[in-house]
Amino acid sequence: MHERHEPDNEFVERLEWHIGHEVRRRNQAPADPGRSPVRVALMVVGLALLSMAIGAAAVAAAYQAQNNERRDILINGLAQRAAIAKAQVEAASAKLKESERMIALGLLDMERGLQARATLAEAEAQLKSIELQLQETQITRREPLDEVSSPLVSGRDFVSERLRADVSVAEAEIQAGKARLAAAERKLSLGLAGTMDVEVARAGLRQVEASLEGLRRKLEIRQQFIGNKINPSETELLAMEGEAEQRAKAVGSQVEIARLELDRTQTLLQKGLVPTRTFAEATLKLRSLEAELARVQLDLAVIRDRLRELQQPR
Repeated sequence: MHERHEPDNEFVERLEWHIGHEVRRRNQAPADPGRSPVRVALMVVGLALLSMAIGAAAVAAAYQAQNNERRDILINGLAQRAAIAKAQVEAASAKLKESERMIALGLLDMERGLQARATLAEAEAQLKSIELQLQETQITRREPLDEVSSPLVSGRDFVSERLRADVSVAEAEIQAGKARLAAAERKLSLGLAGTMDVEVARAGLRQVEASLEGLRRKLEIRQQFIGNKINPSETELLAMEGEAEQRAKAVGSQVEIARLELDRTQTLLQKGLVPTRTFAEATLKLRSLEAELARVQLDLAVIRDRLRELQQPR
């Protein structure tokens, strides 16, 4: 929020001197029989309007300077973030090359290599997103807009470009998640891991798949908005619905894992291998996640009701 502009003392004193000087000059001048009171009044009003115009120009200049300063701060901040992100990309790239070398020598499994690849994809997407924000700020002189119903900027769709970068990350994470699940199932078959390890890996994969599905849907909604097929209100509600659905799937997976963990803890408690407190903590965790899932489902129902109301013919 902009602070109220206060004219500096020098400006005020200079304006007062000009007005005072003009008044003294007119008082000292010989009376003009042809100058009517109305004409004098109009001249005074004109002088007042002139002073107001000068003040307005000073305020506008101050606001413009403030906006320029704010824009420069934003651009410098984004440029610094871009430099850091670039360094992270270089580090992730070096780690991936090392992982691939270790895999070729048989010293590292494919799961670790895919995880390194996913980390690099995430770093690259983060750098791309920051660079896009920087480009948008340089054009608009304000913070980037990420709402699905945001307008194009000089004919360019920065929102879709950032969403596509996020999609690439999710796709890489899915490959890593599949590798983790395969590794867990292989270890289970060899007796080196338990059922819980497989279920955790499977739940993690489901969460990433839900994230990718949500991003693709959001991108589709964005394209519908750009094509003038849906209005801004419907666009935002559809995006909120997609995010709520994704959140419900993610929390639902966590609930399933918490239930398995509670069952396992109860079995260990009956054998005297864990204290009662551990069982109570597992129970509380499950109940908390179930409550969170209920809240997300309620939010989703409210959003869908609003969508139905909006889409009903009037």
